[in-house]
Amino acid sequence: MKRFSTLAAAALICFSAPAFAEDAPEKCWQSAVSTILSNDNDNHTGYATCLAACEADEACAAWNFRPHSFDSSMAGHCQLLGDVYKTEASDRAFCGKIAR
Repeated sequence: MKRFSTLAAAALICFSAPAFAEDAPEKCWQSAVSTILSNDNDNHTGYATCLAACEADEACAAWNFRPHSFDSSMAGHCQLLGDVYKTEASDRAFCGKIAR
């Protein structure tokens, strides 16, 4: 029985790992061709609220989130983009695209 529970736990870990990886945002910064949408919510303390703001706006195709530089409880910078022409790696920012 112990062997079965060990195998079941290992299978659960193996099959659930990709789901966690897909949920994690990429560490990058995206540039828009010309459209940067207004974002009136300045209370973004995590990338999830920035992602939610993009999902709520039908014109939003992608988002960038840069956390506050030294205090994670303070609002960071959320940028909503109507399009993307370039994506660059970043040490500080997170980004993502919306599949519509």
